[in-house]
Amino acid sequence: MFSDYGKYVLLPEDEFQGFQPPEPTLPRVANIYADWINGCKTGSPTIADFIYSAWLTESNHLGNVAFRLGKTIEWDADQLACPNAPEAAPLLRREYRAGWELEV
Repeated sequence: MFSDYGKYVLLPEDEFQGFQPPEPTLPRVANIYADWINGCKTGSPTIADFIYSAWLTESNHLGNVAFRLGKTIEWDADQLACPNAPEAAPLLRREYRAGWELEV
C-alpha cells in the first residue's frame, strides 16, 4: 500500500482493480488548523490529538526498527522494549552523557 493523507494505492494495482473501500467511519475535518484552534478555545477534543499523534509516531518508528532488523518484533509499551529482539535496544534508546540521563 502506498498512501498519504489524501490518497492511497493498493499494490500491485492489477490485483486490486475495482476494489471498493469501505465508507469512512471516523469524523473528518476540512482544516486541521481550525480544528486545533477550536480545541484550544473550547476545550473540545480535536480529531488528531496528542495521544493519536504519539501512537501513530510510535508505530511508525517501530516499523522502521523492524525493517532495519529484518524481522517481526514484539513491542512491550510498558517497558519500552522488544522482548523478542534485544538487538533492537540500540535503535530504541541512546546513551546520554553524565548528568543528562533519561529516567524511564
